[in-house]
Amino acid sequence: MQNSYLIAGIVVAVFATYLTRAIPFVFFAKRKPSPLIRYIEWNMPLMIMVILVFYALKDVKWNEYPFGIAEIVGVLISIMVHIKFNNALLSIIVSTATYMFLVQKVLT
Repeated sequence: MQNSYLIAGIVVAVFATYLTRAIPFVFFAKRKPSPLIRYIEWNMPLMIMVILVFYALKDVKWNEYPFGIAEIVGVLISIMVHIKFNNALLSIIVSTATYMFLVQKVLT
């Protein structure tokens, strides 16, 4: 496959992705959003985080060693850091580092 085909494919993908992100702003820029849309907009990050937590915990073997200790500690650290600093990125980084440390060094 030639490089020109790859470059053309990348350009088309970038253009299509950009258009799908930009078109709603063009069409709905002057309209006031409905209360339902405002509610979803306000609560979507929380909904996504709840789904991700349940997804991450679905395969934990709670009845085998280490009984999900690393996962529970990671979730609790994430909650505490987020409450203290109100920074999602910081809570994700700290809780992930804590979880990885526990899994790799402590609970092996």
